[in-house]
Amino acid sequence: MLNLEDIWSQVLHQLQLDMPKASFETWARDTQALSLEKNVLTVCARNAYAKDWLESRMTAIVQNILKGILDHPVSVRFVSSENPTGVDEADGEPADEESELDIEPVQWLDYDRIVQPHKQVVVKGYLRRLGMEIGPKAVWLYVGFHQAAWRAQEQNPSGIKTLHSQDVMRFSGLSNGAFWRLLKHTVVQRHLQGLVQRAEAQTARRFRRGRDGRPHRAPIRYQVFMTPRLTRADSLAIHTRIKSMLVENQDVHKTLQDLLAVGDVMDLVAPFEPLFIPPPLHTVMDIVRLEAGEAHTPELEKLAQQLHRRIISALGDIHIPHYFITETIRRHNLTPAQAWLITVARDMAFINSRTGERRDLVTFKRGYLEMAELIGSGRYKTVQAWLNPHWNEQRGGNLSRFLTEMPMPDSNPDIDLRVESMPRAFRVLLEEPLDANGGIRLDANGSHMADANGSISWTQMGALVDANGSHMVDANGSALNTIKHVPNTKKKNTSTTHPLTGTRHAFGEKAEEAVPSFWELEALLGQNDVHPKVQKELLDVQASVHAFISWVLYVASPKSGNLSDPLGYALSRLREHPLREARGVFRQFADLPPAELLLLMESTPHSSYALPGQVEHPLARAWKKAMGSHNPMMPQVYKILFGNEREE
Repeated sequence: MLNLEDIWSQVLHQLQLDMPKASFETWARDTQALSLEKNVLTVCARNAYAKDWLESRMTAIVQNILKGILDHPVSVRFVSSENPTGVDEADGEPADEESELDIEPVQWLDYDRIVQPHKQVVVKGYLRRLGMEIGPKAVWLYVGFHQAAWRAQEQNPSGIKTLHSQDVMRFSGLSNGAFWRLLKHTVVQRHLQGLVQRAEAQTARRFRRGRDGRPHRAPIRYQVFMTPRLTRADSLAIHTRIKSMLVENQDVHKTLQDLLAVGDVMDLVAPFEPLFIPPPLHTVMDIVRLEAGEAHTPELEKLAQQLHRRIISALGDIHIPHYFITETIRRHNLTPAQAWLITVARDMAFINSRTGERRDLVTFKRGYLEMAELIGSGRYKTVQAWLNPHWNEQRGGNLSRFLTEMPMPDSNPDIDLRVESMPRAFRVLLEEPLDANGGIRLDANGSHMADANGSISWTQMGALVDANGSHMVDANGSALNTIKHVPNTKKKNTSTTHPLTGTRHAFGEKAEEAVPSFWELEALLGQNDVHPKVQKELLDVQASVHAFISWVLYVASPKSGNLSDPLGYALSRLREHPLREARGVFRQFADLPPAELLLLMESTPHSSYALPGQVEHPLARAWKKAMGSHNPMMPQVYKILFGNEREE
């Protein structure tokens, strides 16, 4: 008869074969089986974070393995080494399993179910002011580090936190390449001083002994300042005021008390004629330590902290939905500067969730010039181009779907009429765009437009959010698979017309049967006769259907080189990283509804003698550039995605 140690050893062996190496090493290797009682196996993870990950992702898989080993069903229960007994610390008694409640949330709005708008990253509103100095790239890096450090601190209040880089990257709004490129950029590093600092020199290398007895690179250590620093201008203003008050024979203690007594703390950072040029310091505490010297006391430190906190908190808090950072920025191809401008505009707007009061009209008194300054740029023409509804030629997304220019209220005929500084008003989209063209359509009374059956016409869906307020993620920190929205109409297209263009299909008379209303991974795997074991593996980890499609399209493009098996390659990439999509335009193609992707595919013949079709679509040029004027692999892609052979 197998003992407990042998049973769990077999489970770990099977997991090591089935899981990606990085995931197994990170989450499963250090687990231990504690007990097996009443067909419940209790397994100890190294901390609460690992316990939550294993519980949400591996419970069903481990139970299936156990059933194969023991020939009868066994439940698995994960606990953390910080609380191995599972005892509720509030009352010191174990939870009574008999008293558990099953709760089923029902009657949610689609928007609330997908976006979970109450799940937010909260940072100080002072970042609006600081962003004008350091730029949006540094701001988003700080947001990512700040949120990762805050969540790690919440789980383990003491000591240095070891985090996977994806935990930081996830809330930075940056791609993997941009994240590491900016983090190593000397200018960005200089801007991040006092916010995120590398603890050792860039050339320093630390090593530690691994489980195999060999030296391995130790994690790079960063210091994250949970309270942001002052801008250089504000630091200079505060330092000059303190210095001038000390010159008048006033001691440091009385000086700080007088500054704290000022009604509007922002008056303290107004431009002030400097008597000298002090060295740039990051915080009020640094200034007070310098001026007090050996007379510095804990009481002075406390007063300095109060003053610094008042300045940093004077502009309130900025609330950024998780969905905006993890989904909207990527889906709408927003640059860091564009994403930060939307964030600032939303912060300037107002919405009271308790009363329903909305103020989504924002006025920039100095127009494009002020908007450019808010993102640390002097190029107002760039912002002007972003807001052009026909923006599709340059890098970045179309900002006009988030900011719609409106007539100026109470316009004054004597205002400055220069293009760059003319006052401008914008209606700000305060919610996340979810419909096919990227905008939430509103009717005359401000409510969402609905179909005849009362459902809202949304095609693109976002990632689920788990109970602790974060998107459910795997070891690489990516959001899990998107939800598929059920079709809100049963109307079918005829076999002779395309659902979007009204033109005849190039794929034969059964085209209407080949075009689903939305992508579904299970259906795609089934129609391609993927091995049941592989199907189950991908569905158990909730692999992304959009990632699957993006890799299929990538292999079909000339960029893939010598790759010739779109289905096999896509499955291998999905098994390695269930959520990681192909880069560039391929993720945009994968996000399209099936009918729109079919429209693009129709425009590309597979024979060199055939003429390419003309199609009106925002991504038509990008499609032709990526796929070529003709593509011999297009029939193979069509069969994978739509299940039928393509007819030329």
